Amino acid sequence: MIFSDIEKALNGVFENISGGFLNTLEDFKERNPTVENVTLWLYRLITHALEQLDVQLTRLEVSESPTRTYCITISD
Repeated sequence: MIFSDIEKALNGVFENISGGFLNTLEDFKERNPTVENVTLWLYRLITHALEQLDVQLTRLEVSESPTRTYCITISD
């Protein structure tokens, strides 16, 4: 696997949300953008992008502050 392919797939995910407001996105019109909800939402987006490369995301960690973090870890 070439890392630049993964980077390109992830850039495709993040370019649509970078510099924007989560509250204006369709997925957060009726759902609060809490760190838990944002992490689950990002996990789904990233997983979908990486599936096309036959790559599996095993851990995603999102923090809104040094003391407020949410992690998703996938293990076999």
